[in-house]
Amino acid sequence: ADLAAKGNSLVGTRKTTRDELVPPTVKRIVPRVDVRRFLKAVSSCSVVIYDLHDADFEEVELVIRMLQVSEITHPLTFIVISSVGVWARSPRSFEELPQPPEPEKEEEEAPQEGEAPAEGAGEEAPEPKVVEPPAQLRPTALKCQDYQRRIPTPKFQEWKDIETQVLSLRDKTGSHIQPYVVCAGVPYGNGEDAFLGLFKAAWQTRNTLRVIGDGSNYLPLVHVRDVARLTRHLLEVSPEMDYHLAVDRGDVTQKSLIQAVAKQFQLPYEPASVTVAEAVLAEMADILTMNLRMEPSPIMEVPWQPPPEEDPEAERKEREAKEAEAAREASKSSLLIPEAKKKLRPGSAASSTPPPPPPEELEVKEDEPGPQLDVTPGFRWWSEAGIVENIAQVATEFLRWRQLVPVKLCVAGPPSSGSLQLCHQLAEKYRLPAVVLEEVVQDFAGRDSPLGLQLKEQLDLVAANAANPKSQGPFTLPGPLLAQVMAAAMAEKPGLHRGWVIGGFPMTTEEAVNFFADMPVPEPPKKGKEAELVLDDLKFKEHMAPDLLVVVQSAEEVCQARANASESKPYVEKEFVATMDQWKKDKDALPELFGKMGAEPVTVSADLAAEAERQKHEADVKAAEEEEREVPPLDESDLVVLASSSWSWLEGATAKVSSALEGRRPVFNFLAPTVESPEPSKVESVVEEVVNEAPNEEKLRAEQRVEHVKKEELARLEKHSEPLRLYLMKFVVPALTGALVEVCHEQPEDPVGYLAEYLALYAEVSKERRAESR
Repeated sequence: ADLAAKGNSLVGTRKTTRDELVPPTVKRIVPRVDVRRFLKAVSSCSVVIYDLHDADFEEVELVIRMLQVSEITHPLTFIVISSVGVWARSPRSFEELPQPPEPEKEEEEAPQEGEAPAEGAGEEAPEPKVVEPPAQLRPTALKCQDYQRRIPTPKFQEWKDIETQVLSLRDKTGSHIQPYVVCAGVPYGNGEDAFLGLFKAAWQTRNTLRVIGDGSNYLPLVHVRDVARLTRHLLEVSPEMDYHLAVDRGDVTQKSLIQAVAKQFQLPYEPASVTVAEAVLAEMADILTMNLRMEPSPIMEVPWQPPPEEDPEAERKEREAKEAEAAREASKSSLLIPEAKKKLRPGSAASSTPPPPPPEELEVKEDEPGPQLDVTPGFRWWSEAGIVENIAQVATEFLRWRQLVPVKLCVAGPPSSGSLQLCHQLAEKYRLPAVVLEEVVQDFAGRDSPLGLQLKEQLDLVAANAANPKSQGPFTLPGPLLAQVMAAAMAEKPGLHRGWVIGGFPMTTEEAVNFFADMPVPEPPKKGKEAELVLDDLKFKEHMAPDLLVVVQSAEEVCQARANASESKPYVEKEFVATMDQWKKDKDALPELFGKMGAEPVTVSADLAAEAERQKHEADVKAAEEEEREVPPLDESDLVVLASSSWSWLEGATAKVSSALEGRRPVFNFLAPTVESPEPSKVESVVEEVVNEAPNEEKLRAEQRVEHVKKEELARLEKHSEPLRLYLMKFVVPALTGALVEVCHEQPEDPVGYLAEYLALYAEVSKERRAESR
């Protein structure tokens, strides 16, 4: 984009035919199928850049061969972006890891005059023997000048061959080609490529993050923007050095990288360590086991100086001063001068001023050489300190490039309305942590923390008030305390980047203000003023603003029936009535309050079964009136039982919430695409009907027989396979594991042949050892 902004025309090829992958700054796409046209377009360019991470190697080699045999009459810069994989097996030395400075010890105070010295102060205590731990070593940093002794892994041998071919372009006689190789570290940032699996697993809170070995190996990393900036910097500076290392100054170890990602995404576990043999087939194993330290290119060492800030007021004053000076000069030259004097020519007889000397008589004074200024522009880093120091910025880039916008939902409703069940269903659909008020209170009440003790004290007070018939309350927990408990629970959930679903909270405006407001709760309004004026002055936390407020509607009788039938929490009438009164009081104000945070209210009904039955009864009554017959009246108690025992409404409510959420913006949460299940065949339908018609007792006995047969078969299989497992673990697994580790370490061109030779040699050595032991 910067090159296009400077008047350059960008021409390129592409791997796929997808138009959306073409940058908007590209003016022309050259097809590779027409080789002559393609090579002609390349030779006409002034700059050719190939990134081997994405390029077609055949295309790159074709272009290099064309440049080697063609006569290029105009300056052409050829840049190839390679990888540090071509250095993976380079010989390197090691140095001691610098230790942080030890804190200075405080000197012991000397006894003042008149004070007796401490007992044993005059005696010299024997110095304890200090056992120094072994010094930790790290690889010595490699430099750009060391590129001639680089040794790649077999995977990157072709990369090195292309590097060598590019560098050979400089030796062409009479060539106008300037080749450069940018050897980039393992790239990170801008949505991730090499570390996509690592960031994706951390974002999904999967328990798969592991440290291979002790994790003390160093990884040469670089932000993709710094690679792009170095490439542009080469075009601006045109240095003589043609091999450049693009790495940051992070000095990041594998363990520090894994731990930084786990901490940034709030993983609830510490990444464990695995052996190299266990991670031999793991994703990114070849990258994470690299052990290299590198220094960035010398042209990246020049510090960047920001341009001076322009002061509009100073510029205006300077412009006015210049205009005033020009006006004064003009006024002097326009003074009244005799006309005859105005027409006098220099050097004439009437002129009183001598003529100017001729040009050859002018004294020419040579300028003294001034101080030599450094014209090399500085390099402006994007992530100089490395991925660990800038992990928050890198995580933000990952979310933005992958369109992973946090999904934040609040599910509220009257007590026992089913809001908790809907909360868990939405959390499962979008793979988000569910924060349910009832579960959070139960969890914190069992802790010994100050907040847990305070919560337990309030719960005991509420229980005592509910047991006392004469007590006037309170029968519910205070709103500020609930907001504090929910905030503490949210801090423990991995919802910073993914989002969350809150269930059963808030139920009152007081709880909502204490939880979402970014300032202390204002004082109650004076008489004659409405509470809306106070709420208008509130400032809410932007990072906590929910997308939707899902309001679950359910009749009070149905909620009471659900509360009575609940097995997780005993029914307390006073508590239920107090909570229901709070909900009735603030249920209309909550959507308005959430609307000020930008949340859209979505209303769902938990009494769909009763509503459907009521509509059916009304249709029967209407039909009976036309037929002049009577219909038995509808029993409301039956509707309450039907609504309280039915959970079929959850599926429709989840679909409605999903439609409202994705109507605001699409949700990309690494969700699997929805695939419609095919219609069952006729045979499957007949079998299902037969099975459904079978008696329940017979089905239960059949399932029990199947389970019994499964257990017997499993026990028999375990018994017969035990000798085979022992045989494999003793004679086969050790040899095969070592062979696979060696194959992954060497990465030969013919891995199967290498494996066969290794096992054959292993068998011979084992046979000789057994013979010697006898």
